[in-house]
Amino acid sequence: MSNRNVRLGIVYRGSIVKEELIDRQIDVSVGLRADSTVQFSPKDYPDFPDHLDVLYHEGGQHYLVVPSDPSARINLRGASQADNVQTIRNKRCIPIGDIAGGSVVVGDVTVMFQFVRGYSTPTRTVERTVLRIGLVFDERLISDRIFPHEKTISIGSSKEDTVVLDQIDYSGPSLSFVNNKDGSVLLKAPGDMKLRIAVQDDAPRDVKELIQRGKAKLEGDVTVAHLTLGARGRAVLGPYSILFQVVRQKVVVPTMEKKSLPQRFIGIFLQDVVWTACFATAFLLVGGVVTQAVLYQSTHGKYLKDAKKAEEHVSAIIDVAIIEKEEIVKPKEEPIEEPKETAPAIEPEAKAKPDKKAKPDKKADKPEKAEKVESTGKTVDPEERKRNARKLIATKTIAGALLGAGGASSKLFAEGGEGDATVVAKNFGGGEDTGAGEGPGGGVKLAGDGGGGGTVEKVSAGKSKGFGKRKKIADKAPKKVEKKIQISLSTGELGGSGAGKSGVARVIARKNSAVRRCYEGALRKTPGLSGKVKVRFTVGTAGTITSVSVIGASGEFASCIQRKFERIRGLPLLPAAQSFTQSYVFTKN
Repeated sequence: MSNRNVRLGIVYRGSIVKEELIDRQIDVSVGLRADSTVQFSPKDYPDFPDHLDVLYHEGGQHYLVVPSDPSARINLRGASQADNVQTIRNKRCIPIGDIAGGSVVVGDVTVMFQFVRGYSTPTRTVERTVLRIGLVFDERLISDRIFPHEKTISIGSSKEDTVVLDQIDYSGPSLSFVNNKDGSVLLKAPGDMKLRIAVQDDAPRDVKELIQRGKAKLEGDVTVAHLTLGARGRAVLGPYSILFQVVRQKVVVPTMEKKSLPQRFIGIFLQDVVWTACFATAFLLVGGVVTQAVLYQSTHGKYLKDAKKAEEHVSAIIDVAIIEKEEIVKPKEEPIEEPKETAPAIEPEAKAKPDKKAKPDKKADKPEKAEKVESTGKTVDPEERKRNARKLIATKTIAGALLGAGGASSKLFAEGGEGDATVVAKNFGGGEDTGAGEGPGGGVKLAGDGGGGGTVEKVSAGKSKGFGKRKKIADKAPKKVEKKIQISLSTGELGGSGAGKSGVARVIARKNSAVRRCYEGALRKTPGLSGKVKVRFTVGTAGTITSVSVIGASGEFASCIQRKFERIRGLPLLPAAQSFTQSYVFTKN
């Protein structure tokens, strides 16, 4: 609410001694008395007037009080009703509602006032009972004060007293006053102190008379008197005289509009725009932080909770089928044993030359390498020997393609007269009579000529030359049989402690397949391998594993697991290095 505030400037003996702004609609006065609006200390300004009324506030308007001193001077700026003098409170007053300011000079005191625009608080006038104390020294009033709030007021030479007297002038016991809640005052004075008290409208009386009238009493060496409104008195403390009085005082206090708690709270923001903006910004920042925390808890917090629950119940059993290749070796065929016959070895006499005109049939099957047949040392019938030789040649050599009536084989067998077997041996054998199998096909060495019996010495495969080249046909590759073997890998809970345990456990759990492959590779070398393996490792501050030790495994199996752990990345960044333990159980079903 807009209002005219009063700005005061007080000049004493040519010097400005005080400036003050009065922002309430009250009476304005200056002086040494305690009821003055602007009070001066008698010790600092002993010759200052006791009380000088300057302005009265009556009916919502200010009036300038005309001093009673005929030598006083008044100066008003912009006054239109300076001659309209009115009597208010038995004093002459000039209304100054439309002037800007002025001054009043009374003796050595000049009071300047100015009306300025400002915002005032609604006020109300209340009355209260107070204790007024005046201090007189050498017949001169040096202090006049009102004590409305103090519980106990003491006057003496001690530093703990409310009003401290000079110890040079007075060093006796203290005089004290106690303010009661009902407005009365309890006086406590030494019994030998000169004391006169007037109760209400009664005349001042000494202590003895007060005791006789029941207005005071003695408690040991202390005189106690109960002072009510209107009581006054005088006490002598050496050269000091203490004047005391219980009076009724009017006090103008600000009044606040009665508002509810929400209205008061909202009013704080509406009164100061800057403070409101700062508070709103802080509120938005706090709200944003709280919102982010709630979102984080509902998303990442839920994920961590589920991950922790999964870690507590982890028991991963992985079944993997491993294909083991087993070779089934074809058993070797035992050579057919023939009846043993003892006979002297017969060397072939001549080497038969093959007919150059005879050409091998292009449609003939490719020859197979002849199997090595060791000599059995048995004697056979010559006819049976020939039949066996023909059968062997027909099935194992290219000459089998030339068999038949009138064929090239008949011509070959007709030459020499040494027998068919001898001719075949010379044409498909070693070339010389030695029959050592060094010819084009490494032929058949026969003991004896075509007409006699003999012994089968050797049928061997030599180095091939010409059309008689032979190739050994390898046996068909053995069949591969796939056999599926089931294995089980069980992981235990990560051992260790620390803030990053859960994060380390998640990364290690993702490496179970790599550890399983190490077990698969070890099974191929050691089919019966199984058991429990424990891995101890240390996670450094850089999110990597700095050391690994494998317990329960050895050799390449342990080295493989160690390599897998050393290559692990993506571990949480820990404040300090921490050690953990992970166990695995490998089982082959």
